[in-house]
Amino acid sequence: MTAQDTDTDTDTDTDTAHGGRLERVDPIPDIDLADPDPARAAELDRVLAGLRGRCPVFWHGPKSRPGFWAVVSYAETVQVYRDAATFSATHGMTVDSLHPEPDPASGMMVEVTDPPEHRRLRRAVGGFFADGTVGELEPAVDAYVRTLLTRVRDGGGEVDFVEAVAARIPTHAAGLLLGLPEADLEWITDRTTRVFHSRLRAGADGALRAEADQANAELLGYFAKLLRRAKRGGGPNVIVQRLAEGSGSRDGLNTGEAVLNALNLAIGGTTTTRALLTNLVRALTEQPEVFTRLRAEPDAVPTAVEEAVRWANPVRHLARVAARETRLGGQLIAAGDPVLVWPRSANRDESVFDRPDVFDVRRHPNPHIGFAAGPHSCPGTGLARVQIRAVLRHAVELFSALEPAGPPEVAQSNFLYGHERLPVRFVAAPPRFT
Repeated sequence: MTAQDTDTDTDTDTDTAHGGRLERVDPIPDIDLADPDPARAAELDRVLAGLRGRCPVFWHGPKSRPGFWAVVSYAETVQVYRDAATFSATHGMTVDSLHPEPDPASGMMVEVTDPPEHRRLRRAVGGFFADGTVGELEPAVDAYVRTLLTRVRDGGGEVDFVEAVAARIPTHAAGLLLGLPEADLEWITDRTTRVFHSRLRAGADGALRAEADQANAELLGYFAKLLRRAKRGGGPNVIVQRLAEGSGSRDGLNTGEAVLNALNLAIGGTTTTRALLTNLVRALTEQPEVFTRLRAEPDAVPTAVEEAVRWANPVRHLARVAARETRLGGQLIAAGDPVLVWPRSANRDESVFDRPDVFDVRRHPNPHIGFAAGPHSCPGTGLARVQIRAVLRHAVELFSALEPAGPPEVAQSNFLYGHERLPVRFVAAPPRFT
């Protein structure tokens, strides 16, 4: 997909008039924002920080991917999120999954469907995250996190945090929410991990993509089988059954819609939370003063959760396609142009956040957009907060410090910033509070 030239008589930071036509100029011609190399992450943060004030929206010319508009400021990112009529999600959610035509799952899966059809799917999915439901699950999630971290302490404290903790908590929480059999959770964790690694590794080789496709197909088959079993009355009251049946407040979904959205919840909710937890714990190992302050001020855990969502959020970019010609951040965007928002940059916008690069456990106000905004805001915010809160609360209760225990391994990705390995040493301490 390539952007089309558009007529205008107004120059902007990245557009210049040329022969009566508009020639787009890339302000960072030697930098590829779609580069998945994790070694470039710090450089990209610095580059985008320098562009936020003068080029909140700019044309990023074709490099390893076709050209796209990059949105790096807070205000314009919120505008894209909230205006689904102009910025469509139906063509795919990432630069690597964008299609010239609507995604095959558009109209069936909530994340690649726009209003008004999006509202029907969102009601069906959102009911699982009602405040009462999440509140009922919190004690079980909290107890599971404490069990995992206690096991870490009793085992000597040195672990790969990804394998021992971060990969397990979101799948367990999703299993509770979705009504999945506990005996199946390890199998689901394995399959979502395979899909997760493929999503992280942009440009993954054929063998890895084939393995991920196979895992994705197995998960689809799994949810379809659960639905068939539930319809026969021979299975638990699982999410696919509840999605298909609907309720007094929401319509039921057909079989394809129920299976696709169950899969989306199982993968989407687990992969992003897993990556966020690894980013958070790495930050705590590299900034020991933050962990020390939390131990001294455990009542700061709730605000620290919000700061974790802002500071440690793993989503590098989300993609939209302009459904019509529009202006954004002073730029004229043509219908059909790809538009990528960069939430990590928006959540560090100096015009909104004081000292944005500082992890401040008492930050207030904190109007982060770590869960997006508008129609496509994350429906699982409550459950994600429960998991982050439990990790922070029990970590400062059970341990006096977190230390690096080896080099971290960041995944190759232009979509999610997350870790494949994170060796951490948890230093045991007597409980500080209950």
